[in-house]
Amino acid sequence: MTERIFSKSVSRYHCANLCFKRASVILLAYLFLLGQGLSLAGNVWAGEVELKNGTIIRGELAPILGLTDALAAKIQGKGPEDPDPAAPILMVDNGMIRYFVPRRSVVRLNNDQDLSLLETFELSQQTSGRQHMLKEVGSYIDVTDFDEYGRRTVTLKTSKGQLPLLQGVTEITPHHLKVIGLKHQWELGLRTTSVKDEILKAMLNRTIDPLNPNERIAVARFYIQAGLYLQAAEAFDGIERDFPEYKEKITTFVKDLRTLHSQQLLDELKQRRKAGQHQLAQLAITKFPTNNVSQSILRQIREVEENYRERHEQIEKAKFRLGELEAEVKDPTTKNLLQAYRREVITQLNFESVERLSAFLNLEGDDSLSAREKLAIAYSGWIVGAANVVTDLDTALNFWTARAQVLDYLRSEEEKQQEAILEALNKLEGISTAVVKQMIPLLPSVLEAPVRDNAQAFSIQVTDPNAEVPVSYSVLLPIEYNPHHSYPMIVALRPSHRTTKSELSWWGRFKNGPGQSQRRGYIVISPEYLQKGQQDYHDNVTAHYAVIQSIRDARKRFSVDSDRIFLAGHGTGADAAFDIGMSHPSLFAGVIPIAGKTSAFNLHYWKNAKHLPWYIVGGELDRDTLAHNSLVVNRMMRYGYDVIYAEYKGRGYENYYEEIHNLFNWMDLQQRFKYPKEIEKKILRPIDNRFYWVRTEKFPPQIMRPKIVNGNKRIQARPVPLNVSIKVGNVIYVRSGGKITTLWLSPELVDYDERLEVRIGGMRKFNDFLRPDMEAMLDDFQNRGDRQKLFDVRLDFF
Repeated sequence: MTERIFSKSVSRYHCANLCFKRASVILLAYLFLLGQGLSLAGNVWAGEVELKNGTIIRGELAPILGLTDALAAKIQGKGPEDPDPAAPILMVDNGMIRYFVPRRSVVRLNNDQDLSLLETFELSQQTSGRQHMLKEVGSYIDVTDFDEYGRRTVTLKTSKGQLPLLQGVTEITPHHLKVIGLKHQWELGLRTTSVKDEILKAMLNRTIDPLNPNERIAVARFYIQAGLYLQAAEAFDGIERDFPEYKEKITTFVKDLRTLHSQQLLDELKQRRKAGQHQLAQLAITKFPTNNVSQSILRQIREVEENYRERHEQIEKAKFRLGELEAEVKDPTTKNLLQAYRREVITQLNFESVERLSAFLNLEGDDSLSAREKLAIAYSGWIVGAANVVTDLDTALNFWTARAQVLDYLRSEEEKQQEAILEALNKLEGISTAVVKQMIPLLPSVLEAPVRDNAQAFSIQVTDPNAEVPVSYSVLLPIEYNPHHSYPMIVALRPSHRTTKSELSWWGRFKNGPGQSQRRGYIVISPEYLQKGQQDYHDNVTAHYAVIQSIRDARKRFSVDSDRIFLAGHGTGADAAFDIGMSHPSLFAGVIPIAGKTSAFNLHYWKNAKHLPWYIVGGELDRDTLAHNSLVVNRMMRYGYDVIYAEYKGRGYENYYEEIHNLFNWMDLQQRFKYPKEIEKKILRPIDNRFYWVRTEKFPPQIMRPKIVNGNKRIQARPVPLNVSIKVGNVIYVRSGGKITTLWLSPELVDYDERLEVRIGGMRKFNDFLRPDMEAMLDDFQNRGDRQKLFDVRLDFF
């Protein structure tokens, strides 16, 4: 049985007396909150913390030694050689969830904030026979809605069959409901906004006297604090109708409510615009309420509206001027090419792609430039971006020829055909490796992107002819998907009892309408990583292969921002996410395991995740999950890794949809760590052999053999190291357990203007100047499909 964080012993805390006070906070719907300062003391504080990654959490704060009493005892006995022996973890308790974060990751902490009181309502519940205490909560078979008395029945799946349990709400806050078992000992919290509006209203009405206007006002204030502004407006309307003499008294509340609601609508509009959903954003502008709205908000609305008007004018101007300037070109061959290219530009010109023509739009009225020079600026900008334009029209047209040849190269698997294409590219005037490198981020899809209804998920079979095993995945695209917009992507791994499309629905669909990923502009893919009939995750390499190949295929078909790819999973999928995330950290901007467990590989691989952010979600009564995961997560937190562990009190094996807004807020802050100059990794499997810009191969026998996990969950093999560093003087040092090493390099890593020295195992293997290699760059991009991280030099050492 897990040793709980709130057991009778308080040995993990520095404080001798542990006394929690309720953190009083005003919460806008689903948002983490903000704080400042840093100190560590042996007490519990009501306050807030801000982490290095920008995430903000508010609640009751307590420094702790370890995630479990057993680990805390071990840490307490450590000497000064321990990386951070004094309370390395900070716990933030908001009443429903305990958030654990590394103390080292806290940049600001405020434990003395003047916080406003929440409106809280109590419901009386009749209890009986509560001797039995739940020690573990498994899957829910059925959950009824709460009734007006705040009661519901939850049916659990147990080893003895179905177990129906009666629950009751005893406390309602804007943040959460406190729920207890009425015939057994079980306490948990549920988000207030997870309850249906009409049921929440009925429960609140049971707690007040409807003839008391002050209690009615308290309910309206409650709705404001919960971010339920429409319900608050309805409540104030009822007060004004039933108690006209209170109209003046509630005027300030109503005014503040209008401001909050308008700000909420404005934030939603900005979110849609950021996600490339311009049709919805413009529609929202036309329907935005303007009566009794602050001048600040109205000004921001006008600025957004004006920006859309200007961009629309730019689009129309570009279309007109391209045709007008084309008419001045006399050479028929050139004119025919321009006509064909103009058709593509006009067809694809929109709010996302018009930026490519920004240099042209700035200079199209410059009388010092000829028509040919202006056209060169326009058509080169379309291919390589506005920052890389040229003024020679023949060179600009060569850019278009080169783009077609690059696409042919990337779509070909024939070596001789690729050699011929490279030869033709090298003969094109004005085309170099640097130009092709500028071109790649703006290329059309390398593989065909199936045309589908974006509102629905669809399946894709990976078509790589070199695939070792068949790979498929399901996709859910955002609203108004546009190939000219770059989208973050979630790789969602299903639990064994659900389908890939149901996993996509968790992230992107809600009540048959758009869910969070579709609204917030995220692509979601769900690889079929489990073998047929497989119920548990067994650290199998086929799962790694399926995930990696699905990511590479999706990057070639869709407009994926490779710097913002997140690995996530539920249950079995979370088990896989722990393993795959630590095995391939350079692929991801973050990992989100939900109700999952670490594996034996994680005990060796946890240091591989040094630069990889983690957001782990679980339940207090979900098996022995915290005690199990703490063996790995405790180490990560002690070393100050970027980790958040959210534990829902009294909750078991669930999907935790209540956390989804916080997850997206967190993902919005993350970026992949791209170019580390110090790499220290451990390798136990041949597939775990590429990290960032280094790959190693040809391992000793203990790495090549299948891994055996013994009784204490340890792997009976010693991992081989991979240590690589770039030092002053343009020197790369490599120490590897593999006999073959490959380095992919770029100017972000080393200086091409200086001689590069490479030392492997202490021996000098390379000492020369680097020259960009178009073939190496295109081959690597063809393999990985990563537009945001391009390497134009490859060095192989045997």
